[in-house]
Amino acid sequence: MGAEWELEAEAGGSLLLCAALLAAGCALGLRLGRGRGAADRGALIWLCYDALVHFTLRSPFQREGPFVYLSLVGNVANSDGLIASLWKEYGKADARWVYFDPTIVSVEILTVTLDGSLALFLIYAIVKEKHYRDKVAWGE
Repeated sequence: MGAEWELEAEAGGSLLLCAALLAAGCALGLRLGRGRGAADRGALIWLCYDALVHFTLRSPFQREGPFVYLSLVGNVANSDGLIASLWKEYGKADARWVYFDPTIVSVEILTVTLDGSLALFLIYAIVKEKHYRDKVAWGE
């Protein structure tokens, strides 16, 4: 029964972390979106949450970023901590996430750097009301 409780604690920690990031993204998006229309506020909330996820959960110290970090300095299987344990659980379905797989690591490096940077760029464009913000966001 101890292993079941351990898994539940890890899942609860993951959900709590995601909920905290969502709350922070909402608060930051609403703060940056003061005086703007509902569409801009909604986009800012989503982009702030997206940036937080990429730079905390996917930074070199957390989830996909931590996955990249853990893969480059060793592997997830030999790592300890909450984030490593979450990746180990994910790796039960796909072992490429537990051991260094160059394809997965390459894709995650791109995800961490490009997606997170694009989210910050779009936040800047919306907040500063740049003329190119819709073209970048929607590819028009």
